[in-house]
Amino acid sequence: MHCAISLQASGPRRTNMAQIASTVSHSLKEYRLLPRLTEANENAQSVSLETRLCRQDDGYLVLRTPFLSAAMQAVTSVELAIAMAQLGGMGVFAVSQTIEEQCARIDAVKRFKAGFQTDIVTLSPEQSIDEVIGIINETGYSTFPVTDTGVFHGKLVGVITDKDFDERYDRQQRVIDRMKTDVQTGIEEDDLKTANTRMIEYGRGFLPIVSSEGTLVSVVFKKDLDKHIRHPYSTEDAQKRLVVGAAISTHPEDRERLEALIEHQADVIVIDASDGHTEYQGETLKWIKAHYDIPVVAGNVVTREGFNYLANCGADSVKIGMGIASGCTTQMVKATGRGQATSIKEVAAARDEWAKTNGDYIPLIADGSIQGPADMLIALSLGANALMMGNLLARFTESHGELVRNATGDLVKEYWMEGSRKAFNNRRYAQLASTFFEEGIVGQVPHAGSVYDKLPIVIQMLRSGMATTGCPTIEALHHDSILELQSSVSLEDSGVHDMSTVQSIQEI
Repeated sequence: MHCAISLQASGPRRTNMAQIASTVSHSLKEYRLLPRLTEANENAQSVSLETRLCRQDDGYLVLRTPFLSAAMQAVTSVELAIAMAQLGGMGVFAVSQTIEEQCARIDAVKRFKAGFQTDIVTLSPEQSIDEVIGIINETGYSTFPVTDTGVFHGKLVGVITDKDFDERYDRQQRVIDRMKTDVQTGIEEDDLKTANTRMIEYGRGFLPIVSSEGTLVSVVFKKDLDKHIRHPYSTEDAQKRLVVGAAISTHPEDRERLEALIEHQADVIVIDASDGHTEYQGETLKWIKAHYDIPVVAGNVVTREGFNYLANCGADSVKIGMGIASGCTTQMVKATGRGQATSIKEVAAARDEWAKTNGDYIPLIADGSIQGPADMLIALSLGANALMMGNLLARFTESHGELVRNATGDLVKEYWMEGSRKAFNNRRYAQLASTFFEEGIVGQVPHAGSVYDKLPIVIQMLRSGMATTGCPTIEALHHDSILELQSSVSLEDSGVHDMSTVQSIQEI
């Protein structure tokens, strides 16, 4: 069975008056997991957080950890997207920016760790050192191959780094006067492991790969190898580059955006809409699937009917959640939405029925109402495959919001909803600019430090919780976990009570 809790389906019957669903909507915070036998070989260290994010080709795109950063202006920066992929998840860039900005951010993630790199700045022998200094200051790069033509696929004639000249005295010199010509190379090398080994043997920071005729084919950097050693569980594409997602809207003009995102090699497209159970989203899904072979995450939905609609339209993954984000006011102004636990449970049941009937498993993403590891575990146990987070990730140094001090002097990060006036993402909410009303607020969240320091602790908390439930994988959580709905008094007992604290609970 899916889990120990069973609620009635909420599909109302059509009559001559409004219907009241027989279910009661529940939050993730109302549930607890019951412990089960933890076997000796299933301790926290042996727990796997690998999960299916979405269908891809004949299989699935798999994350090493079930984390996605929300497609929000205040959340996913280039730095956070890189960190999410390095830590086993994936970042998603918001649609509320220009096509050029969104594509440039994808390029930055793809260039960050690329194994065999082919898109790097290349110099000609006749360029001045003054030009090189300008390029270094503009790009931050410090090592450059030099080819006879100055373009990447020219004949390699040397290498120059920022250590090969003096900024004070050499500005009028040419590259040929300062470059090194005794360059050790890999000839027609196409195995990354072998190239890395050769680079280490040479004691160099990078290794140019050339053809038998000496034409520069690619470059392997030691810094990329170091990143891999520090983050061995990063989520990578077939070319060993970090994965990244990008959002589009359902508006027809975003078909141009979609084409650009695919050209810039986004791994996943996320349709950004507060309500995914619409013909606009259905038409967008069908159009993408008719023209491109790329995974598409659709949503958001909170009902069985919403999932079935998107599944029928070709969704490769479905996002769940409405009106339950920390700064979302959708339920307050429109009275639409649902408790996230109930939403996940009903949609997961629909997903499992779909898989049984069609032989086609469609992963689910819980989006919203996740404040910490406990909420993550409940969402995953109820049937989610991955978790999209905004507020929690917005707290980290790498997020897009500015780091400032509030009125009391505490460090905080700026955080705003996509439905706020600051974001003015009216296209996401199907609103006209002239009649725009807010469905989210602008605020601040506590600064929690670097995601590289804190998210590994969260990962360990998840593993520990899964081990206690006797579930070594997320799939096992779906089938074997036992959840229990708690009374309000029971929930009070589960928190800190009846004592004064001398040390606060560890915050994420």
